[in-house]
Amino acid sequence: MAFDGIVLNAVTKKLKEEIESGRISKLYAISQYELLMVIRAHNKNKKFLVSIHPTYARIQLTNLDYPTPDFPDAMTMLMRKHMEGSFIEKIEQIGLDRIVKMTLRGRNEFKDQVTLYLYIEIMGKHSNFTLTDENNRIIECLKRVSPSESMRFLQPGITYHLPPLIEKKNPFTQDYIPSDNLITIYEGFSKDLAVEVKYRIEKGESFQSIMSQLESSEHLYIIKTAKKDYYHIIPLTNISENAACYPLFEGLDLFYDSLDQRDRIKQQTNDLMRYIKNEYTKNVNKLHKLEKTLFDSQNSDDYRIKGDLLYASLDKVHKGMKEVVVDNYYDGTKMTIELDVRFDGKGNANRYYNKYQKAKNSLKVLEEQIRLTKEEIDYFDTLNTSIEQADYYDALEIKEELEGLGYLKKKQVKKLHKKKKEPHYTTFITKDGIAIYVGKNNLQNDYLTFKKANRFDMWFHVKDMPGSHVIVHSQNLDEYTIRLAAKIAAYYSKGRLSSSVPVNYAQVRTLKKPHSNKPGLVLLSNYKTIYIDPDDTFLTEVMKKKNG
Repeated sequence: MAFDGIVLNAVTKKLKEEIESGRISKLYAISQYELLMVIRAHNKNKKFLVSIHPTYARIQLTNLDYPTPDFPDAMTMLMRKHMEGSFIEKIEQIGLDRIVKMTLRGRNEFKDQVTLYLYIEIMGKHSNFTLTDENNRIIECLKRVSPSESMRFLQPGITYHLPPLIEKKNPFTQDYIPSDNLITIYEGFSKDLAVEVKYRIEKGESFQSIMSQLESSEHLYIIKTAKKDYYHIIPLTNISENAACYPLFEGLDLFYDSLDQRDRIKQQTNDLMRYIKNEYTKNVNKLHKLEKTLFDSQNSDDYRIKGDLLYASLDKVHKGMKEVVVDNYYDGTKMTIELDVRFDGKGNANRYYNKYQKAKNSLKVLEEQIRLTKEEIDYFDTLNTSIEQADYYDALEIKEELEGLGYLKKKQVKKLHKKKKEPHYTTFITKDGIAIYVGKNNLQNDYLTFKKANRFDMWFHVKDMPGSHVIVHSQNLDEYTIRLAAKIAAYYSKGRLSSSVPVNYAQVRTLKKPHSNKPGLVLLSNYKTIYIDPDDTFLTEVMKKKNG
């Protein structure tokens, strides 16, 4: 596990500097695994994130913006009742284990001073966040554990006990003991760190020197490889000599941001993704059936011919017959015609005429239905591409769009008079200081193209496939900027894994919005096309700004 006891030791020391003696002013449950606290310390508001995610569990200060629910649940309300307004008196790590104890000093509803304890356990799938009173009686925990789930019982009302701890040596105070498995000897060691320490010692570095670096480090070193990304508070030189160095909390933000985003989208919008895919599949199947029906209708002359031939051969047809062979005077051959045993020749002929008329009348309806179904397929194909590349806010806007168009039912919530915010589009700044706006869903695309953009700005979009609207806020673009914007448009599209992707570009003033209730559609009249190979190398050439 990357977030081992040694990393937690560095995090705890920084937290003591930053928020010890601070006041908890607000608490949010931002997911089933995460709590976010706003702490006022040293005359600044600081965001303290606690995650008990089975894979990404950690504690840290963060500068990232996390979505907070409009209405807190019962657990959050209880935590707020006890914790908001309390001061963080002490932050301590239990040995070098992945457990942090925070002592809170506050007041109860009778204004009496009380002491509370927070126990944060960073232990993979057993991670937890537990609030207790001064007698260590559990008030609430983020993840309740029943006796049937574990030998360790965690429920409100019972006494909290630390998990069983294995006695190991403190690597900061003990000498080096050669071993193939340092994890079993020293506290706080993960597999990655144990391998690195052994590697460095074999290269001639002393154990005390390594531990001194670990004890004094306030940075995070991140290594990206094709299979996996790694980090620690010293460079993991056994993996690579090229580690990117960041301040501790900035590095944790960078490492976990995309992982958290993917998981949060999966948690919060899994039903939305499934709905979009189901609607796309449903319309594809519907189109297949409509086209088959249209083909049958276009070949409906066969029904008329059979009716004509039956009328010409009434003497040969009697009730109870299943078929009849008649002369086909249209081509001089014989034709076998199926009959309904309930009718005579005239009745069967009228039956075929009715089929012919019905098929003929249905042609216009079918053609219109096919047109509408193709529009639905294109629309949900666009949403499929958008949701695959969406962050949390992008996904919420897609849900809002579907609700606005009547595909999803809006939840009835108490109306609050809030100013409508602009969509959360992405902004990149080029090395020449040019702003490039990227819409990652239909609402953002519409807003950027028809509201945000200047009429002389340049608009980019992949040709004949779903993708982002990219607006370059500049006139008279050079070749470098055109290629850069085209690469961004191709990257944020369905063709991001293809090569030589065609990208159309035109001035915004030449664009028109079609007469459609669906957002994100544009009519082109005067444009050029460039072919580009999409990849993420453009990210090193631009600076990403906070979303709008």
